[in-house]
Amino acid sequence: MMNNMNNNKDENESEVMAAPVTDTRRIAFRLYALVTGNDTDPSYVARSQNATGSDSFGMRVRVNGQPIYIRGANVIPMDTMEGRFSADAHRRMALSARDAMMNMVRIWGGGIYLPQIFYDTCDEIGLMVMHDLMNRGSWTGAPREESAYRHQLRRLSY
Repeated sequence: MMNNMNNNKDENESEVMAAPVTDTRRIAFRLYALVTGNDTDPSYVARSQNATGSDSFGMRVRVNGQPIYIRGANVIPMDTMEGRFSADAHRRMALSARDAMMNMVRIWGGGIYLPQIFYDTCDEIGLMVMHDLMNRGSWTGAPREESAYRHQLRRLSY
């Protein structure tokens, strides 16, 4: 056995190098607000602090405090048979919305939760998604339903 002064390890020891764990997220905005009243009027803001519903102001979006003019459409399931969905078709749908100069799509609450590729593509190209809570009108409050909603909220909230 050769003794090396620079190497104090036993010949049976091996060095294990762990791969670094990384996570990358691209966040384009920090604050998103759906505005249904004149939020630039201090008296309106004070008056509606705990109010529900909306004023006769219409519906606007602010991103990082700046008003955004929304151009978009509703998204409904492409097919009634989920087994015929393809990742490429969902990616193309998001790209088509962008190519049509849309900046937001609304996922219809009577449809389905779309495959992750759709949401990833929207994130990649900067297409905002306003997502209805699926079938909430028929919600019974059963623990199984609550669990399913929580799962989807975690999946879609990143």
